[in-house]
Amino acid sequence: LGAFMAVFIGTNMGLISGYFGGWIDDFLMRLTDIIYGVPFLPFVIGLVVILGPGLFNVILAIALVQWRSTARVIRSQVLTIKERPYIEAAQAAGGSDARVLYTHILPNVLPLVFLYGAFSVGWAVIAEASVSFLGFGDPLSVSWGKMLFTAYTANAMRTAWWWVVPPGLSINLLVISVFLIGRTYEKVSNPELRERE
Repeated sequence: LGAFMAVFIGTNMGLISGYFGGWIDDFLMRLTDIIYGVPFLPFVIGLVVILGPGLFNVILAIALVQWRSTARVIRSQVLTIKERPYIEAAQAAGGSDARVLYTHILPNVLPLVFLYGAFSVGWAVIAEASVSFLGFGDPLSVSWGKMLFTAYTANAMRTAWWWVVPPGLSINLLVISVFLIGRTYEKVSNPELRERE
């Protein structure tokens, strides 16, 4: 959920920034630069101190920090797409900005959106596991990071491998599988990548 929220925010920021340009682009990209300067774990720790520990707070932190890369990449793609003749034709035909953005430009950047969505899901899994391992996750929920935290606090990291290997391996396999699904979708949706293979 945090990854999907981050991709939603980043996609819309990139679309609006690249399409409108000018002071809107400057403002949104400076906001993105500020978010790039926010380190994730200290941000989550501060959020947990203010709002209390919980899964929703981790999801909120992921959504508020992770959108920055998606926004940058989508913006750069929109800058090239908006100069194409069919976009100018849609504008000349009287299409509203929202219609041009979401009917003509968004479908052309969807492969990148899905790719960065896959990256965000993998990053969100690692982020949640890290936060839970540090003890700042939801104390009532079960997660792989909390399993590793329990093994660590019980001094079983080196002596009881069966406590450590299953959650660690599960995190790795999930992140790798999501990444491979994203790369495969990119190959399916991008004819240039299909031709190279």
